[in-house]
Formats: sequence, structure tokens, C-alpha cells
Amino acid sequence: MPASASAGAATAPAVQALSEAGKTYAAGCGWNESRGGERAYYEHCATNTNVWIQVKRWPRSNYHRCVGPGRTNLDLDATGAWYDSNYQGGLCTHPGDTGP
Repeated sequence: MPASASAGAATAPAVQALSEAGKTYAAGCGWNESRGGERAYYEHCATNTNVWIQVKRWPRSNYHRCVGPGRTNLDLDATGAWYDSNYQGGLCTHPGDTGP
């Protein structure tokens, strides 16, 4: 079963793949909660793009971050993260860049 993207559900990497519009992605793409001492992270499963995600934090404010393909560890107080196609067109150039 694919990992859940909801903030309240634990997400564990799954063995199966997800298919969308003819592209195959590994399950576990997107937000992954911290577990077992591991930090929360965002898994960007496309291989040829950098995208803007919005990172939700508490008690600090939310922000946007440019991520490249693969795993990006998030802040210790991150409580969620998702792809934001409305922020600067969704695509970015330099992983690690941040915005409001």
C-alpha cells in the first residue's frame, strides 16, 4: 500500500511503485514523518527537475524550499511538506534556496 501523505499518519517506505500519467515513482514520494530517530524528509521522486515545496513548521513560521531529486532532510520542527506549483511556477534552479 502506498505511504500516506496525511500529516497524522505514519509513512513507511513501501515496496510497490506509483504510476501517474505514464511515469513511475517509488512509493514514499513527498512528505515522510520522522520515525525511529530519523529526521522528517521530503522525497522528490522525479529525476530531472528541481521543485519548490512548502515546509510547515511549528512553532516557527512556514517557508518554501527548492529541492532536487531524492531525499531532502527537513528541520527538526517540520510538521509537513508538499509540492507547491503556485509558488514561482513550481520549478526552481538551485536546491537549498529558500523563500517566504
